[in-house]
Amino acid sequence: MDSKKISIGQAGGQAGRLTYLTLPIYIISCGLATIVPLVVATPDFKPNFVSFPGWPNQFEDRPLMELPLSKRERRFNNDFPGRIARFTDGTREFVIRWVIQETRKLHPGADCFKGIGYFIQPISLRIDINGYSWGCFEATRGEERLRVCERIYDEAGNSWTDVSDWYWAALLGRTQGPWWVITVAENLQE
Repeated sequence: MDSKKISIGQAGGQAGRLTYLTLPIYIISCGLATIVPLVVATPDFKPNFVSFPGWPNQFEDRPLMELPLSKRERRFNNDFPGRIARFTDGTREFVIRWVIQETRKLHPGADCFKGIGYFIQPISLRIDINGYSWGCFEATRGEERLRVCERIYDEAGNSWTDVSDWYWAALLGRTQGPWWVITVAENLQE
């Protein structure tokens, strides 16, 4: 009986040593297997030059007037893969971004508002008069209260309410640019 206990103990010890030796290799292999599809699946087509179609002149049948970019927006626009502009329709303010390639430089509107001192509270999706979904949040700073809604879309009819969802779809080649990103801020005070 003692010899059985010793041989089982020895086998268990050898198996334990193999596990400790192979565990790091297994973890590294899993990590590589996770990363490889992201690298391999990037789309082959990258436009070298995409002609800018111009800014929209209206939104929901209301005319848009262009506003100057802030100093911060101008600085950010310098190395942005596309274009950025600000507009108003008299009651709401719009930041419209035209993006020609997938990028981590496209930030959610909520991040921008947090960065300039607003408290952000997510609210339910908004469906507009054309049936499109918009991701929305409430932004509060002092007495100022805004409802901000955002939508990303391509010319093929694909649409996203979340920048991360758009980014992964673009990175994996499930959508082709250029894309439009519209962020609408509306004052909630009367």
